[in-house]
Formats: sequence, structure tokens, C-alpha cells
Amino acid sequence: MKDITLLAIGRYTNENFTDINLAVAQMNNNPNQPREFDAVLGGDAPPPVNGVVLGGIEGIKNRLKSLEPRERASALIDALRYKEEGFQLLIEALKDPSDKVQIFAARLLRDKGGEKGKQVLLTHNPQQYFPMLEDWQFENFYPNIGITSAISTAYNVNLYLEEPNPRGGFRVVESFNLDALQVFLNDIQLGEVEALACWMPDVRYLPIYQKECQKIINMLCEASQNLRNLKALFIGDRRQHEYKKSRIYLSDLISILENFPNLEVLKLHGNPHNNLFSQKICHQSLKTLIIETADNDSRAIAEICNLELPSLELWGGWCGYSPTDFDFFESLFSGELVPNLSYIGLPSFENTDVIVEALVQSPMIERLAVLDISMGTLTDKGAEKLLNCPSVNQLYTLNISKNCISSEMVQQLSQLNCRLIADSQEENSRR
Repeated sequence: MKDITLLAIGRYTNENFTDINLAVAQMNNNPNQPREFDAVLGGDAPPPVNGVVLGGIEGIKNRLKSLEPRERASALIDALRYKEEGFQLLIEALKDPSDKVQIFAARLLRDKGGEKGKQVLLTHNPQQYFPMLEDWQFENFYPNIGITSAISTAYNVNLYLEEPNPRGGFRVVESFNLDALQVFLNDIQLGEVEALACWMPDVRYLPIYQKECQKIINMLCEASQNLRNLKALFIGDRRQHEYKKSRIYLSDLISILENFPNLEVLKLHGNPHNNLFSQKICHQSLKTLIIETADNDSRAIAEICNLELPSLELWGGWCGYSPTDFDFFESLFSGELVPNLSYIGLPSFENTDVIVEALVQSPMIERLAVLDISMGTLTDKGAEKLLNCPSVNQLYTLNISKNCISSEMVQQLSQLNCRLIADSQEENSRR
């Protein structure tokens, strides 16, 4: 199967579905136990895994007509018991009026539908195929409380200390402190954690160098046997700069990939100052890699090519690149080093016309399913290159939002045989 993913488009949170997500987590951990939403026939004894749901398949269909998204979502869990007929109900739910129910149906197909479910998502909408950080509902970790949601856990851990200021906000009083992370990693319920975000401080003009980032990586790897269910990891700068500039210096992440074989999502926000991925490695589970930085260069691109990945998102930045600087994309676009790559996101790069010209002439364009070149400087000149490239019609999604394209050109691009996202075009004179 051709693996693809789509990031930075249509991200959702599942904040109103905590109890349903908990049911899915319980189902994943112990599928033979009855779940909160199961209404089954037969006394007080636990039902068999294939037990009949009260009302049968017709009862499930009636619940799917409910005006309450929560009720429709819980009905989808019971639909799993009815194999082919229930499978079809999950497929139909991908078009539910509620975005949250759509996402929930996609999650069930992805997690419980086997290869057939994954193929449905690839055909219907690759956006829903692979996991993102937003698939988990994050909450802050407080060392004095510890891990409280042992099954459906996703935590933010701050790597600094702060205190209230007179203006009603907070100020950082200790810029780099790993005490909270150590308490987190020592928690007896650590084994249930699936998602973790490690936030570095955003103090003005404070560089956090590689050695500090390496300490974090070492701590995580030392706890890897207990953190065995980790599927999603974020490491990076708390400061969300508009153009993804960061003072955080990232360290070599190879040991993370080696020690966390179940990791599916890795998101980094920082400067790849030196080695980021120092050796070639194939990670069987990693499906989503996002590197948010305004400091990509030829060395960083080459190291990323050391990874055998189905997906990649690289953020650029307004750093005054010249057209010749984009020679460092040559190894990436050749498709030789990352032959399985079928989604690529290159948002926020300058000289987007030059990137597009190189991409449409490369072998990679023939295998891509999703191309994201949003928030750049794409003009009608570059857009015409896309318009005249036959392989662009093979894309599932083309995202050119927040560029500099005329309404006339957007209209022409809308005739392509792919899903076009072209919101909020700006004047070519920007920045």
C-alpha cells in the first residue's frame, strides 16, 4: 500500500469527545471487555467480544440518525461488531455533518479496520489516514498531581519554571529545569502515555543549545522501557513565531527513533543547528514528521533524506534566500533517497516559484498524493508551472493558500483534477 499523510490542513481537536476517546483507548488495551457505550443482550455477565448489541444493526442505524454527535459517535463503536455491514456504516460516517464524527469514524477505520479500513481512508481522504498530534487531547502535567488519565493520556510538560507577574500573566524564573520531566518519567502510570509534548522556554534572546536538548533526549530514551506506548512526541520552542524562527538548538534525534519503535508522530520546532538525524534509519511506525524551522539548509535536508519516510513537512521562513539556494532540494526532489515519500509540505518558504519549477521537473511529482506549498510567495508564474504539469492532476490535495496568485489563475487551477485549497491570496508586493 502506498503510504501518505496530510498535515497542516484541516487540523481538529477532539475536546468534546473525551469519553468516547477513552472508550476507544479501553478497546485498544483490552478488546474483550465491555465498554461504556455498549448496550448488550444478556443479564449481568460480560458479553463476548462479538456479542449482539441491543437493537441489533437496525438499532445502530437509528442511533446514527440522532441529532447529537456524541450519540452518533458512540453508535459507531458498536457498529464494529457487525463486520461488513458495520464497516459500511463507518464509511458512511466519513460524510457525517459533524466534523468530529467524521474524524472519529476515520480513527476507528484507521485503528480497528485493518488494511481494508486504511485503504478506504486513502481513497476517501488522505487527510484522515495518518495520526497527528491533534488526534490527542493534551492537558498540562503538574508534578504535585501526576498522571491522572492513565488510559487516554496526552501531556504537556514544561521544561522551565514560571511565576505570576503583576500584569496578570507569567514570567519565566528558571529558563531550563527538568524536574517536572523527571517526575513525569518516574510516574507509575507512565506506561499508558501515548502522547507527550516537551516545551522549552521562550525567554527573549535566550539560546538553548544542543547539549540541553540532548539531556531531554537522553532522559526520554532512558525511560523508553516504561514509556513503551509512546506514539506522538513534540520537542521544541514554546514561542510560536509566525515564520517559525526559533532560538532552540535541536540535537540528534536518531536515538529517539531507535528507542521508540511505536512512535507514529514526531514534531520538532527548533533550529537544526548540527546533526538532526546523523545516520540512515528505517522506522517502521513513523508516519508523520514535521520540522518547523526557518533554518533549513542543504545539510539539514541531506540528514532528513537519511530517513525512510512516507511523509514530511518542512517549514521555511522569511530569511532572504536567493533562487540558487534551493539547490539543496535536489536530493529531496530526486526521489532516490526517500522513494516512499508521497506527501510533502513546504509551507512558508520564499521563492516558492523556484521550488515549484524544480518540483514539477522532478520524478517526485509523479508519486505525490498531497502537496502543501501554502504561506509562501507563489505567483501566477509558478502557478502556471503547476497548471501545465500533467502529474499535478494525480494529486489528491494541492494547498496553495496564502500565496500571491491572482483570482483568474485560482479559477484556472480549480479546473485541475485534484482538491484545491487556495484561500487568502495576497498581493505580490508583500514583505
